[in-house]
Amino acid sequence: MSEPHHRLEALEQTYGELLALCDGLETVADSLPHAVTPRMCLTLAASLEPLVARTHRLEEETLFPLLEASQGRQWGPTLARLRAEHLADQSATAEVSEALHDLGSGRSALSPDAMGYLLRSFFESMRRHVQSEQELMAMARRDDGDATA
Repeated sequence: MSEPHHRLEALEQTYGELLALCDGLETVADSLPHAVTPRMCLTLAASLEPLVARTHRLEEETLFPLLEASQGRQWGPTLARLRAEHLADQSATAEVSEALHDLGSGRSALSPDAMGYLLRSFFESMRRHVQSEQELMAMARRDDGDATA
């Protein structure tokens, strides 16, 4: 298997991890204001920033060059927008991670409604992000002549 395709598989695996983390965030949001375990919140808080950073790094190292090399498309403006979105995602990720840590530590300044809104906004955005990037990956694979797309 070629290196680019191996790296795309790693990116797909990371997307699976990110979607599973989104499921965990949804579980917390659905259980508010009751039945939120501190351990779950602290585990999610600790996992969130490294996972989003790894996902973005893999996208920028693997998917973005694949898109740039694809035939017949001008990806410059799209990739610039995606890089800007990564910066916004990093900021949102830090905010959600801190809020989860505070919730898990029993010192949340947010009401249950505000916390639920923050979590839902984040995980819905991340799910859209993954879906969008997977669609771009499929287009790049088709442009590359990859029959597995």
